[in-house]
Order: sequence, then C-alpha cells, then structure tokens
Amino acid sequence: MEVTFFGTRGSVPVPEPEFAMFGGNTASVMVAFNNGRIAFLDAGTGIRKAGRHIAERGIAQFDNIIVGLSHTHWDHIQGFPFFDPAYDPRRNLTLALSGHEGMAPNLESVFTTQMQQEFFPVPLTGMGARIAFWQPDQQEVTTASGVRIRAVRHDHPGGAYGYRISEGSTTIVYCTDIEHGDRIDPGVVELAREADLLIHDAQYTPAELKAKRGWGHSSWEQAIEVAVSAGVGKLALFHHDPEHDDAFLLGVERECQRLFSNAFLAREGLVVSL
Repeated sequence: MEVTFFGTRGSVPVPEPEFAMFGGNTASVMVAFNNGRIAFLDAGTGIRKAGRHIAERGIAQFDNIIVGLSHTHWDHIQGFPFFDPAYDPRRNLTLALSGHEGMAPNLESVFTTQMQQEFFPVPLTGMGARIAFWQPDQQEVTTASGVRIRAVRHDHPGGAYGYRISEGSTTIVYCTDIEHGDRIDPGVVELAREADLLIHDAQYTPAELKAKRGWGHSSWEQAIEVAVSAGVGKLALFHHDPEHDDAFLLGVERECQRLFSNAFLAREGLVVSL
C-alpha cells in the first residue's frame, strides 16, 4: 500500500506561507492499494489537489472510487464540491461512513445541503459523476478485492470513526478527531494493534489540551502513547492546529521523535510506501 497526504490541517484551511511546509489544507488522504485501486479518507480541502493528481497521473479508475469519512464536520467534507472526478460522467464514486450506532442517519442529505444554492452554485445532482452513499451497519467488511476494513466509533462531538484497513499483511489505521479523556481509549489501541502505519490526531500540545477539554481532539503525547501501547511500526501525527505554523510544528516533531523514533508529522504531498 501507498499513502499520500493531500490535506493534513485541522479545523480550517490556512493559506499563509508560514504554514506551507506542513500544509494548509484540511484532512484528505489517498490510499493506493497493491491491486491498483485507490480510495480516499476524508474530503477536506486537500481532496481538491487529490482530484488534480488523479488527472495528472491518468488514473483510470472509473467503476468505483470510495471516499471514506471519519465524520461529517466541515473540515472533513468541505473539499468535495471541488473534487474534479465528481464532475466526470465516466466516474462512479461512493461516499461512505459507518452507519451503525445511529450516526449520520442520512449521509446523502449532508452533502445535498452543503451544495444547495444558498451555499454553492452547483447542486450535488448536477456534478456529473454517479455518486452513491454507503453506510454499512457492520463494523467489519471485506471488499471484492480482498481489502479488509474495520470501523470503530470513538469520542468526538457528534461522534467519529477510526478505520483499520488491511491488504494482505499490510495495515494502516486512520484515527483522527478523537478525544481520549482521562485515559487512552483502549478501543483505539486495539484498533491500531501492530499496524504498519498509524495516522492519529495530534492537534494540541499537552498544555493546550488541558484548556480544550470537550473540543474533540488529542495531544501529540496521547498519539505517541497509543502508538507505543499498540506496537505500531510508524506514527503519522495529523490534523495540525491552524494556529501552529511550520516553525512550531518542527519543534513538536523533534520532541515526538525523541520519544518515538518512528514518529513524524504528516506533510502535504508526503508519500509513505508500506
């Protein structure tokens, strides 16, 4: 598998030059599988660049591009109206979010509302591609190509899901927008157990976290605790705070690598091959 980061920021995009190294776009990650197919995790503003990437690379996957969502807060869906493949009538897209436990009872309505005329000039039905919505009730699914996906709900205002994605013997775990509380969520540790790559929310410093209880995010210290407890191979710290510029994040990365040598902060354009 190969993972490409197209959006690494949390909450709101930051276009200023002092944020360029780690990136100013909100959450979107592309996963390229060994079977030649691609999928996406979240549809923040970074997915606009991902759509251009598909065109530039001539990726001819027309039958089904899956965009898996952790949840439907703005910074995780706001890029979809600018995703070029959604305007290509040859393409079939599936927007997916775990539907069990009553979360987001009508995923289609979320995207329809986002693109109604009060907010956007083109309606969802006018984009061009065939767009389906999938909310599986089961926590574990296996695709026709043999990719295994497990979803686990975790604490975030309104709820959010982490995903464990395995192809053959390779596993990545995507776990953003999570608030652990007074102790690390054991369900997240189990989800990440011995993953080759864990992508984990690390929006706050430990000091900031104390003042932002209930905001739904983790500190980099907590992300490292999950990585160590789960025995992961690599840790990508993700969902950078919009107030943290490149100089600040470089300092965070040095501290994280002191505690966990295989930790790094996700950067836009970074490709991780597994």
